[in-house]
Amino acid sequence: MVSKKQTAKNEIIGEECGADLPVIFNYLDYRDFLRDLCAARKKINPHFSYRYVSEKVGIRSGGFFSWVLQGKRNISDRLVLDLARFFKLGKAQSAYFEQLVEFNQAATHEERRHAFDKLVTMRRGNVRQVGGDQSEFYLQWYYPAFRELLAIMPISDESLDGAASALSPRIKVSEARQAVSLLERLGMAKKNEQGFYERTDAVISSKERVPPVALHDYQIGCIELAAAALDRFAAGERELSTVTMSIDEDSYGKILERMALLRSEVMEIARSTRRASRVMQLNMQFFPLSRKNGGQS
Repeated sequence: MVSKKQTAKNEIIGEECGADLPVIFNYLDYRDFLRDLCAARKKINPHFSYRYVSEKVGIRSGGFFSWVLQGKRNISDRLVLDLARFFKLGKAQSAYFEQLVEFNQAATHEERRHAFDKLVTMRRGNVRQVGGDQSEFYLQWYYPAFRELLAIMPISDESLDGAASALSPRIKVSEARQAVSLLERLGMAKKNEQGFYERTDAVISSKERVPPVALHDYQIGCIELAAAALDRFAAGERELSTVTMSIDEDSYGKILERMALLRSEVMEIARSTRRASRVMQLNMQFFPLSRKNGGQS
């Protein structure tokens, strides 16, 4: 005779056809994916539980899997493979899952960037499932710059060489072609009836849709451009200034508020510009030069 407990386990193992399971390529956090996947499996069968997952993949501690989903524990390479097998992920899904774990558990920005680049490539191969991923927009400094360039000069497939030369520093024609292709794919630009590309919106904002690693790398690139601008442009064409100060927490909050207000005002000025003549970059950096109260590490 088969026990009720064994019957429940057999029902859990048997995956129902047509189940509405999450698509892993839509995720940039493996914990979110596992959490949603478990929730979907539990809808299929109420007997499904974190403890059951732990038993099947050989986790001795009953609460460990829950800690992983809460971000309190990381998972090992072996457990990555065991979970992929347990959830019956396909070859491409398993490879993405493995890369996703590496990305989320990376210790340094360089490691996160390396893993993120691989994820973007893998997501691009599943574009029909994923849709437009605006994080790609921040992979190169010239993607946003090229988008703004569309507002100040006519650009078609035949004039990409001139568009590439218009940016400073100049980019390759192949990079210009890559930029306009990305903008069109992400819905940030489109061809008009005359065959010229034009922006779909005047201003966009990253907000919370873009992973920090993509924004951080983009910001690093913009800071490097600012340093190069000292030699590339005359003093009358650029404004670079620095202020070093000592403040308290209250002043810190007030300065952040003023910076946010200034950003909004600058974006509104840009939005209301009728005839743009060049692409400009505004960087705002505000960071510590000491630990709090002079403390040491």
